[in-house]
Amino acid sequence: MTYRYPFSYFNLKNIKRFTQTLCCTLALSAPAQFADAQEYVRTDGTRIVDENGEELFLSGINLGNWLVWEGYLMMGDFNFRTHTQFFNELSSAFGSSDKAAEFEYQWRLNYVDEKAIADLKALGFNSVRVPFNYNLFWWNGELRDNGFEYFDRVIEWCRKYDMYVLLDMHGAPGYQNPGDHADNVNSNANQPRGSVAFWDDNNVQIAATIWRHIAERYKNEPVVWGYDLTNEPVPQAGREFELLPSYVTIRNAIREVDTNHILVAEGNWWGSDLTKIDWNNAQTQAETGINYQWDDKLVYQIHHYGPVADTVGRETITNNLNIPLIIGEYGETDEQNLLAITNWAKENLAGYFPWSFKKMSHDKTLWTIPPNDAYEQVKSYIKNGGNPPTHLYDAMISFAQNNIRNGHSSHIWHQGFYDGVKPSASATNCATAYAHPVPGRIEAESFCENQGVELETTSDTGGGQNIGFIDGGDHTAYNVNIANSGTYTFSVRVASLDTSGLIDVQLDGNNVASFTTPVTSGWQTFETISTVASLPAGEHTLRLDFPAGGFNLNWINIAASNTSGELQRGTYYITNIASGKALDVADAATSDGANVQLWDYFYASNQQWLVEPITDNMFELKNLNSNACLDADNGSDNVHQWSCFGSSNQRWYVEADASGFFTIRSAANNEALEVANGTTANGGNVRTYPANGSAAQQWRFHAAL
Repeated sequence: MTYRYPFSYFNLKNIKRFTQTLCCTLALSAPAQFADAQEYVRTDGTRIVDENGEELFLSGINLGNWLVWEGYLMMGDFNFRTHTQFFNELSSAFGSSDKAAEFEYQWRLNYVDEKAIADLKALGFNSVRVPFNYNLFWWNGELRDNGFEYFDRVIEWCRKYDMYVLLDMHGAPGYQNPGDHADNVNSNANQPRGSVAFWDDNNVQIAATIWRHIAERYKNEPVVWGYDLTNEPVPQAGREFELLPSYVTIRNAIREVDTNHILVAEGNWWGSDLTKIDWNNAQTQAETGINYQWDDKLVYQIHHYGPVADTVGRETITNNLNIPLIIGEYGETDEQNLLAITNWAKENLAGYFPWSFKKMSHDKTLWTIPPNDAYEQVKSYIKNGGNPPTHLYDAMISFAQNNIRNGHSSHIWHQGFYDGVKPSASATNCATAYAHPVPGRIEAESFCENQGVELETTSDTGGGQNIGFIDGGDHTAYNVNIANSGTYTFSVRVASLDTSGLIDVQLDGNNVASFTTPVTSGWQTFETISTVASLPAGEHTLRLDFPAGGFNLNWINIAASNTSGELQRGTYYITNIASGKALDVADAATSDGANVQLWDYFYASNQQWLVEPITDNMFELKNLNSNACLDADNGSDNVHQWSCFGSSNQRWYVEADASGFFTIRSAANNEALEVANGTTANGGNVRTYPANGSAAQQWRFHAAL
């Protein structure tokens, strides 16, 4: 089962390139020597060193389940299921392999994005390991370039945030182990070694050809620090000593075009056993004929998912070989053991890469992605059969485009996992930090600069972290990229036991907004407060100064405000000006008659409304979660949702006043949409009432992201 200090920025236009050409390739009988390429990461005895020759400890993490799906992560169980098998099941669910391919493509575009890399950098990591399937580069007996789209993107993001990349062939031709994560469709839950055919036919040569193709593209790329040749090899019984010669074959192909990069070789038996690739081992020498270091830039790698006691001492082999050792995967364990392995690696190895940065359903990770209702229905079909849920295709594409991206409000943060794998290096600074897009939500903990604040796990909706222990004089800063000049609604999510605090919002040193934070009677009892500000387009530094502290801050939301008086078709969340709270279908219900209320906005689809023009100022408001319409109840003043059928109860006049707020009147009774009794509490009922111009009847439309 498979269950990275800083890097100096390189401007490729200013790097002096040179190419080294080999006169011959390495034969099995003798090693070759190559001059060091000084602008690349390289080895120095048991150390890895950077382009300046300084020791580089790789505090990394795996980008698992991105380019190779793993059954236990996609389905939330531990049943045997490969990437290809899951793809075929999606084809059945969607009624088309083309639709499954589009879902796969959208997943790969969004699962790892710039924010993901920026987040990992901010957490202190300096490298990522990129597992990939060989078929991104080989199809129907020929090379292809499909994988370069994803590699190029992550390399550029890592360049921007001063991080390194390790490329890992996670699934190899013929399948290098009997696991589902190798995409071994010939295997099963018993993981028979007889299903492994990587060392049969010409599969090793195909892998070598693919690696040569990759190396040709990245031979002069300093962000890439190494090539992880084969993930977790498990040769058939009795053929374990074929592993080392296969590495040499792949090495020879790479060195025809690239002498700059480190080669990473994993041990036998799921990466755990280094004896079969130990050229000082007498049996290895006898079986392979290799009794020398087979490359000048060589790192060995182990994987370990058990107790720390079972891995301590494995560095002895590589110390004797005088080469570096890293642990390329570990985790799926309790937090105490996780921390023990991390500390062992920091003290004895050249780097570590826990598995993995985020996961579907499972909690041994930094972020858990919970499946939504549509995803759960597709899972149920895959497990239990029935009628193919073809109608869920659009919802699944939306899931891949939104829910899996870093920063989605549904993600659950696991502080214990982070504490167990936390790098020793410091976080980023604003000079190289990610620019948060505006409109958009900024998690308070994703600052590029801070003074005084600390992080803690939050129990607020959506989970994750909040910043706390805020004292007067503290501050945080964030880079932002504002799409358009205009009026924006600033909202902050705050909590305080018994103290009212102050927030001054500055953009490039100019004060644009201020807040007085309320007493919420609990450190995790969060409320949303809002104000309006005019912002210029472009990249800026947003700084929050805290003249008075004593509160927690979970997130900042900056939403484009409609103040033009002209409401366009689109998806919006709708807030009452008295409370800043959003129009919400209670309990995210999808049934007819479900009540409509006020609630803190937390980016949920039951708080988002598709606004459809009927006439110039008459609209239908359709809930994004249920596809039902905002409906004025026949026979009472209550407002709920109901299946759309075009009656006057579901038609609303939306009219702007001079201040840019809107009154929403029912076409059925001409009464205004109102928060009953003017309450500002969560759960406040929404009704219709004769128009009186009060704040309880004034609303603002914000473009939903």
